[in-house]
Amino acid sequence: MFRMIALDMDGTLLDHQQQISKENIRAIERAKEKGVKVVLSTGRTLSGIDDYLDQLGLRREEEHSVTCSGAYVVNNINTKTVEENYLQYNEFQRILEIFDPYQIQYNFYTKDRIYTQSTNFTTHIDAMANKLPMEIINFGELSKDIKIIKMTLINEDICVKDEITSIYPDLPIEDEKVFTRINHRFDRKLFHDITKFSKELLEKYTVLKTTPYHIEILNKESHKGNGVKRLAELYDIKKEEIICVGDSGNDRQMIEYAGLGVAMGNATEEIKQIADYVTNSNQEHGVAHVIEKFIL
Repeated sequence: MFRMIALDMDGTLLDHQQQISKENIRAIERAKEKGVKVVLSTGRTLSGIDDYLDQLGLRREEEHSVTCSGAYVVNNINTKTVEENYLQYNEFQRILEIFDPYQIQYNFYTKDRIYTQSTNFTTHIDAMANKLPMEIINFGELSKDIKIIKMTLINEDICVKDEITSIYPDLPIEDEKVFTRINHRFDRKLFHDITKFSKELLEKYTVLKTTPYHIEILNKESHKGNGVKRLAELYDIKKEEIICVGDSGNDRQMIEYAGLGVAMGNATEEIKQIADYVTNSNQEHGVAHVIEKFIL
């Protein structure tokens, strides 16, 4: 019997228009009626899923979410933190050193905003999706006391604009100039194999390829698998009683951890290969299918 289901958001619970289908909402309601814990497990911040928590009736003190790809686990009214892990200033600077030879951009999250060194459309999209202010700063002038929740490496160019913006198709970008500078050294395959960059990187940090053009780097203890595990301990639920559903690289650890790891029909091949079950796509109410098959 499954007592908890952890759901990724983008590409999983949400369709291409960033909406939760009526079929998914109804299935989640029925699962909750059976006493199943429903946890949103996302790369977004809590503010980036506020509306969805309201829509699903999960905005309560005793309900929790795994946010920022596992770096920040918090109750859904943001009054109690279950887990928080940060990148330290010296770790952040070391990551910049490793990637200095490559023509890429960066952003990083703190609890209340997103920082970047120069305008880029990935950061604009992140700021809108997460309802966080974006600030352009000189990374060399950061306070050594800064608490970085996660860092994003951004490999973008005008030639992949449509591919990247398809992740959030309904978010308005008012100024086309934010989409990116033209980078004549752009290599669309740069992040194809993240093991090539640095052995140190993989040993000391959690490294997640979320799209072909984005890598997230977090504290070594931070990933969705650990976030779901912490909530399972809090709820006194065994891993065998947990379903985790996702579609991309930052879902790997929670899918591997779960009693039943589920890949969406639109998931990457890597995620499908490690999953116990492959459901319908996010356009075909894949979450509802999982709930109906394994819970209801």
